[in-house]
Amino acid sequence: MRRNVGIFLVAALLTGGCAADMKAKDGSGKASVRSASKPAIAAATHEPPGIPAGWSDGYVYANGIRIHYYHAVPAPGKPVIVMCHGVTDNGLCWTTLAWKLQDSYDIYMLDARGHGLSDPNTASDDRDTMVKDVVGAVHALQLDRPILMGHSMGAATVMRVGAEYPDLASAIIMLDPGLPGVGGPGGRGGRGGAPATAPGAPSGGPAVANGGRGAARGGSTAAAAPGRFSLTMFGTPEALVAQNNHSYADLVAIAHRDNPKWDMVDCEYWALSKKQYHGTYTQQSRQAVSGTMGTGNALAEITVPALILKADAPPATRKANEEAAKVMKHGRLVTIDGAAHNLHHDQLARTVEVLKEFLPTVK
Repeated sequence: MRRNVGIFLVAALLTGGCAADMKAKDGSGKASVRSASKPAIAAATHEPPGIPAGWSDGYVYANGIRIHYYHAVPAPGKPVIVMCHGVTDNGLCWTTLAWKLQDSYDIYMLDARGHGLSDPNTASDDRDTMVKDVVGAVHALQLDRPILMGHSMGAATVMRVGAEYPDLASAIIMLDPGLPGVGGPGGRGGRGGAPATAPGAPSGGPAVANGGRGAARGGSTAAAAPGRFSLTMFGTPEALVAQNNHSYADLVAIAHRDNPKWDMVDCEYWALSKKQYHGTYTQQSRQAVSGTMGTGNALAEITVPALILKADAPPATRKANEEAAKVMKHGRLVTIDGAAHNLHHDQLARTVEVLKEFLPTVK
């Protein structure tokens, strides 16, 4: 089921201040890299980076489409984590977090339908489609009760999987999901857990005029402040495709400028994901994505251990988040101080610390 598929040339490498040597592509077509420090990755260049050294990627057929995934350095016999990204991102947007966990966990990172290298949305998609995609991918990969982790849209997706397919996962981890009844910065939840802003707002990146908090928020192409990147998920097909034509180098520079807490690797893969994003070209696909995030009472219906990590927020919103999380049967909520929506990028060390406290408790 797995296929090692190279996606891009790796350009000149510079990691952690130490030069990393680049070797010729191997037979799989992937660039092979080595580094004396952490896994090698391309410095900011005019070309997107390839996948990290020791990782592989492939496809499975699930729920009627081809779903693409990345597999971190294999860890046979270790607990499996399946990671689900947010709107407009791709599986590689988990890279810096996966590096911190891959020694102890066997990690798979999915490209959601319409994102990355997975197939685009279809005319028959509905609010259950992306939930069924994750379930189908887990079965196709023959993974036994993996830990499901999601961010933003991916957090809502795994929340629903945990509620609707109670025997599939051993634990559910949600990074900054919308919570029922909680709106405003740090809450993001509207009715039924959908975002308080436009449904399906992009999961992260440079701020725009109608958003703030270091993440591209609203669902329209509202005029951005000078020098800012305006990212939309909902728009005409022409507008969505035009976003794919932004220069990769410009996207990296914008991400780095507007998100100074992010590792450069986060900026690079964020930029790549924006160029790969298919877009929601029809009303059906728009409803499918926004419907996925309508979580209803899912949080209360999760029966396995659960963890919510929330972005920093004012005291009133923190209190509302904590109240909303009380419905969990076996869960807890942790607020990540100093983090915006992309909390695993903004505060990676603290995110890893909280995860390493929780993960060993999962049976």
